[in-house]
Amino acid sequence: MPRPKGSPNKTTKEVKELLTNILSNHMDDLDDCIAALPAHRKVDALLKLAAMILPRPQIEQNPFMQEWIEDEQPFVIHINDLHTTAQC
Repeated sequence: MPRPKGSPNKTTKEVKELLTNILSNHMDDLDDCIAALPAHRKVDALLKLAAMILPRPQIEQNPFMQEWIEDEQPFVIHINDLHTTAQC
């Protein structure tokens, strides 16, 4: 039987709490590891971590937005690390 609409997912909540505890216990290690990464990998890691923390934006459902989404080309950022010591 599916859970009622709008009710919290118990498993998802438990997994998020477990991951939060693991990350909290390794924050110093994580900070050092990210700092040691090349610039392009550092940006990638920080964006992936941000995606886990920040809420996903909700796109308003209207014909204009739907047309814009379907026609829009992907937004791509290329970061070339030429053995520089760029700080982010």
